[in-house]
Amino acid sequence: MMPKTSLDGIRVAAFTHFAAGPIAAQYMGSLGADVIKVESPTQDVNRYALRDPDGHLQGISPYFLVTNRNQRNVCLNLKTEDGLAAAKALIASSDVLIENYRPGVMERLGLGYKKVKEINPRIVYASISAYDPEGSARDRPGQDLLIQALSGIASLTGRGDGPPIPVGAYIVDGFTAMQIIVGILAALRHRDATGEGQALRADMMSSSMYLMAQEASYILNVDPNPVRSSAGIAHVNQSAPYGVYQVKDGAIVLSTFGGVPMVKKLVAALQINDLSERDITEQTIRFNRDEIAKKIATRLAPMTKAEAMSLIEPTGTWTASVRTLGEALADPAVVETGIIQDVRALYGGDYKVVAEPLRMEKTPLVSRLPAAALGEHTQEVLAELGLSSLEAQAAG
Repeated sequence: MMPKTSLDGIRVAAFTHFAAGPIAAQYMGSLGADVIKVESPTQDVNRYALRDPDGHLQGISPYFLVTNRNQRNVCLNLKTEDGLAAAKALIASSDVLIENYRPGVMERLGLGYKKVKEINPRIVYASISAYDPEGSARDRPGQDLLIQALSGIASLTGRGDGPPIPVGAYIVDGFTAMQIIVGILAALRHRDATGEGQALRADMMSSSMYLMAQEASYILNVDPNPVRSSAGIAHVNQSAPYGVYQVKDGAIVLSTFGGVPMVKKLVAALQINDLSERDITEQTIRFNRDEIAKKIATRLAPMTKAEAMSLIEPTGTWTASVRTLGEALADPAVVETGIIQDVRALYGGDYKVVAEPLRMEKTPLVSRLPAAALGEHTQEVLAELGLSSLEAQAAG
């Protein structure tokens, strides 16, 4: 028997593709909502964007498998009369609509919020876009890498004497999806109290700016043009020695929040003789941070991780090994959380996914469905909507 979930009885119509929309829809499904993904006969690009080289996923992209779990799938051609009618019937039966098409697409289909509100006044209509859909950038191409470049994320990452480096994960897609989830849950609470549905939206550019709210506060109020550290200090305004340091067998990070006393302990433990106590002040660890960091880096370079950390840890300086993602996934402390789950799909074999991190005592998240085959649930869902088999067949 499946446990009671937070969103039992909530239906979500998901007009989603690529990443941000499916991530938001999937999280709703894991919270217990009945999520129905409406997919075009031409397919979501993520279904085939990354092929499995070993073939055990039957050509289906692992990206699609991991971002489209806990959703039923109907295949509808929204450019046909029957397909559009089926979509409207689904919307009429839904509590939430999530869409992340380019601005104007849903309106051209007759499924913009104004039209949908006439079909279902109680619906929560959640839109994700790359940029503000009412702004001057609305029609620019938008994707995680582009947003990292335009927002400044990439410019903050990497050494000052090297090129900007984008983050090696689709952080903007995921963070934007979380903004939408927060908005949907708040809107459902409002609807429960008032009976009113509403439209809400989040765009990737604005979400990326909020992701950097702390860094932005420094730039807006202190220094409009901070210089990226040439020594690898991993923040626009952190003092030395915050950052990544190469050692003989890889790299470690140092994170100090003890100010001058902590840095003095670290320098003494590492026996950096050309840094005296007079060289270590609040001013120097901030404004001469690269010079201090380079001296620490020179001292650490010939050491192994174990040797370096055995000297660093007793000082109270926070330190950790830089691991690969594979090493992190194999960490027993990660495995024991249960966040890595085995999933079986009839068309995709057995595969592993990283599931949502949220834990709830009374209404736990669930894993009900693997990512569906294209149109796998079309007949099932349209039958629930009272459409005849002929209508259902034509809709697909």
